[in-house]
Amino acid sequence: MSIFRSFVLLGFFLLVSNQSYAQAISKDYQKNCAREQVAEHQGIKGKALTEEDFTAYCGCQANFISKTASNRQVNELVMNPKAKPEWLKVIELKAMKACFTDPKMTT
Repeated sequence: MSIFRSFVLLGFFLLVSNQSYAQAISKDYQKNCAREQVAEHQGIKGKALTEEDFTAYCGCQANFISKTASNRQVNELVMNPKAKPEWLKVIELKAMKACFTDPKMTT
């Protein structure tokens, strides 16, 4: 019984720590994402865009990455939020497709 309880506690702590990593990636990733989007879309629509204009999109993308990336990959992003490893570029492309087709997204 003691071993079982230890495994349950270990599983709980892993789950909680993974959620905190996901929140960290979400917060930092969203900030970087919004900055990048503003820079990439400068001058589009004839008005100056702000980071707030990309809040929903970057939130969707961060959520997708948090759910899709492995624990090792999430940890890599938490340690260096501005990193752009190849695996992240692949997931970002998938996230972009998923977020653009999400009915909650509006332009």
